[in-house]
Amino acid sequence: MVESSIKDVLSEIDVQKIEQFSKDKKMVAAVRKVMLQGLYSHGVVGKDVVVDPLQNGAFHLASLALQNPIPDEEIGANVRAMFAGLNAMKNAFDTLETIKVEKKAVLSDYNEAV
Repeated sequence: MVESSIKDVLSEIDVQKIEQFSKDKKMVAAVRKVMLQGLYSHGVVGKDVVVDPLQNGAFHLASLALQNPIPDEEIGANVRAMFAGLNAMKNAFDTLETIKVEKKAVLSDYNEAV
């Protein structure tokens, strides 16, 4: 399978919209918070939060081993996979900032030296 560049799957308007979005740092931060907040803070104790260790993805996986013997290696692999998913999402946000409209040189008949 041939790996394609992200720009191979984006139209010119897609690139323009992504560039506009990326220029608004507050919007990028807000969207990142919305998409990642639940994953990063899953199971974190806070004010008015019912404490439940099973809200944490890693603890939930470990608790399954109590009812159905799951090898520690498998639990660890699942936790690693959860982290890989979070990291992939973070990297995708980082990639957004690299997508820019290619500036095309405009040739002019006007002689700027005159």
